[in-house]
Amino acid sequence: MSEKIFKVIAEIYEAPGTNLGWNAAVESITTLVNGKAGVYMLVNGENLHNEISANHGYHEHDRLQYQGDNGASTDIRFNYIHNLIPGKVFREFEYVTDREAYDRSQWIKYLETNYDIYWGLAALVSTHGLWNDFISIGRLKSLGPHTDSEKNSLQRLIPHISRAAELHKTLTCLQKRYGAILSVLDKLLIGVILLDRHSNVAASNLAAKHIASDTGAFKITRSGKFIANNDSQNTILQQMIHRTLSTALSKGEDSGGQMLLARNNKKILADIMPIRDEKLTESDNIQGTAIFFIDIEVARFLDMRGISKIFSLSNAEENIAQSLVNGLSLNDIADSRNVSVDTIRSQLNSVFNKTGARSQLELLRLASLANPPIES
Repeated sequence: MSEKIFKVIAEIYEAPGTNLGWNAAVESITTLVNGKAGVYMLVNGENLHNEISANHGYHEHDRLQYQGDNGASTDIRFNYIHNLIPGKVFREFEYVTDREAYDRSQWIKYLETNYDIYWGLAALVSTHGLWNDFISIGRLKSLGPHTDSEKNSLQRLIPHISRAAELHKTLTCLQKRYGAILSVLDKLLIGVILLDRHSNVAASNLAAKHIASDTGAFKITRSGKFIANNDSQNTILQQMIHRTLSTALSKGEDSGGQMLLARNNKKILADIMPIRDEKLTESDNIQGTAIFFIDIEVARFLDMRGISKIFSLSNAEENIAQSLVNGLSLNDIADSRNVSVDTIRSQLNSVFNKTGARSQLELLRLASLANPPIES
């Protein structure tokens, strides 16, 4: 494999998550196969409506016109998408079999007049039921059809584009569904990293990055893997990630757990759990692992009033829960209220029964969710 193809593959895997990344990747792909202009898009298989996620070489108004369906509705190539085999590259006339209809297409004429584009390469990158991932690369009419060498170069990239497109969908879904939560946890100084089904980091919040920088307890590698910097801790961590991913993929029953990541006398509490979003379609289902981080050296105060209202806690139960999540022991709480430890333990059990929490950590998480921080 040539060095040029290696560089393009590297850009493809940098693309997921941003349109700018996909624009850069499409430009590199187009340049590699000597194209005039390229476009990567999602196509709705039922009504042939398209959503362009990246392009190179087209003017902005043309892209908007095409994306608004004015161009797509007259693009004869959409009528022949069913001729494409996922993962195989075709020259335009190998899958658009009606040459006369192709010549009459208003959009094809527009591209020829404005861009001198007439020939092209096309591939169905992957299909996920309703939506198809599709890449099309135009070429100057004066250059004739793409050569076999150029066709083979694009062919070698298709598996990588497909995997990157899948990661892009997963990351987009994570950002839509969890983006607000990530920003809320930032306010609480609770870090979170979300791993996709391949154990690659799909999303993280600023708090996680700050905790990593301040403590050095963990890091995200350039290849997108999450690791602990202590070898023995990392072995345990990766085992937990593997088990929770198996659960997320319906191949296990491990609900996760907690562990301490320590480095340079600083300790980070990591809470690891599987995530599986059944609200999405099977093809786009979010499956992976969520890891929450709490820097136990940083003091914080959580208000239990939201929990109290939701679960109808008594005043005494609310006060005990408030004291517990902010670090007081049962003895400390008993002394401050001038009652026995057994009384405090009984009231705490009532709190756990009402809220469904089984530990102080679960009670803390409930408090976090019930009281999104609002800065005055």
